[in-house]
Amino acid sequence: MLTVSVPATVRPGYLAPVTDPRFGSKVVRIAGDTGTPIGGGVSGNWGSDVRQHYSKDQPWNSDNTLIALQNDGGGMVLLDGETYQPVKGKCNGYSLGDDRWHPSPAHPHERINVSGSELMWYDVVNCVKTRSWTLPYAVQYFGPSEGNPSFDGRFAALTDGARMFVVDMDPQAPFAPWPAQRIGPSVAINECGLSGGCTIDWVSISPSGKYAVVSYDGDFPRVFDVNPATLELTPRAMPSTSLRCHGTAAAGFIYDLGHADMTLNPFDSNEDVIIGQEHCGNRGRTVGGILMSGVVMVRLKDDAITPLTNSSNEGYPHHISTRNYDRPGWAYVGYHTESGKKFTDEIIAVKLDGSQAVQRFAHKHSAYSGCYRCESHSVPSRDGRRVMWASNWAANCLTCGSSSDIKPFIVDARGGAPDGPDTVPPNAITDLTVQ
Repeated sequence: MLTVSVPATVRPGYLAPVTDPRFGSKVVRIAGDTGTPIGGGVSGNWGSDVRQHYSKDQPWNSDNTLIALQNDGGGMVLLDGETYQPVKGKCNGYSLGDDRWHPSPAHPHERINVSGSELMWYDVVNCVKTRSWTLPYAVQYFGPSEGNPSFDGRFAALTDGARMFVVDMDPQAPFAPWPAQRIGPSVAINECGLSGGCTIDWVSISPSGKYAVVSYDGDFPRVFDVNPATLELTPRAMPSTSLRCHGTAAAGFIYDLGHADMTLNPFDSNEDVIIGQEHCGNRGRTVGGILMSGVVMVRLKDDAITPLTNSSNEGYPHHISTRNYDRPGWAYVGYHTESGKKFTDEIIAVKLDGSQAVQRFAHKHSAYSGCYRCESHSVPSRDGRRVMWASNWAANCLTCGSSSDIKPFIVDARGGAPDGPDTVPPNAITDLTVQ
């Protein structure tokens, strides 16, 4: 597969698309210059830190008409999902904690919000709380800050850093505080048997709602079964012969993955899978008959491992996103900058069938050493044809941004990205069926 250098490019102007010189796709900046008015009837100015939340948080709503941005790290600004013009600010009555768009097309204006001991759905267009649950205790954000609801928007897993429980937010129920029995019993997750301790990094329900996953500091993921009748959580015992480098099979530990996201794999009967950086230190090595690559997929039910990329001269992947709800079968990966390495500074998509098919979208151009908010956290649109990322455009640039001036960019591959010798072009997918 072709290794390409990162070209020095001009920082795109606000809402002024440019063509990526390597991949032929269109790139646009969707937030204005720092200190300029936001416009569109939204009060205030654009800050120096404007971006999407994270690689595991879908910025487009369920009907693709709105995009949610953070302005100066917190204040919500809603953009038109197609033109990227500002359309609305945060509702005055919205007690914003840690929220996500509801993934169902039946709830396009609602955000699922976790704030202390309250879980709510909030309509951010009409400024109305539509549903509310009182939790048994205050929790740490939405899992903490990296959790998601199940793909149908029904289930969520939450934690206070020591315990975890599951909530059933059945979308068929009328607006009312939820009966207590639909908030499942807590299970202790801060006693896990790891020699280095059991500090929790994140928790989340799986896309199907069948499992809850805990990832401990150091990127040690662990799977729990969810009892559909009681929502009780029990560690899912893995096959004793399956691969891992921390924890035990009996306790539900699987192969170590970093910066991972979960999805359903259409090439495997829609089994729940988790995809992330190979994190056992085996890249390029054959372990258990498997040649490990930088991006690895693990099936939640049994820890079955599938390398998704070719490890030959592969750079190191950074964040993985599978928020492409409407284009199943692909995972989106942003790579670290490593000169001379394959995929350096790139955003790519990899196919989940194990074929190592790749689509290459754009370079990220962000200098992020020592700056967490400068990390790109690339995340696809629901249909997978656009990808949003954050960048200060201070790396490999002709006209560069300030290293502390972070803005969101979108690469749009819907309009005819050229077909390279090593690339499945994003625009080749003309419907929601993976070709």
